[in-house]
Amino acid sequence: MNRIENKAIAADAAKLFTEQVRELAPDIPRAALCDMVDDFIYYQTDEVTREEARVVVNETCRLGSKI
Repeated sequence: MNRIENKAIAADAAKLFTEQVRELAPDIPRAALCDMVDDFIYYQTDEVTREEARVVVNETCRLGSKI
């Protein structure tokens, strides 16, 4: 995975990451997947706080998402 240099595209990167994980592990529990997305955003996005990463996760993974 490449670094996410722009916070504005973090949500799109999270969605893509989610899709890729689902392809590899279709039976992964939602909570585990959301935790993975959280870590991915936090560690791969330049200058993002843990709280900012959680906001992206809530928008893309937990709240109303059909993953």
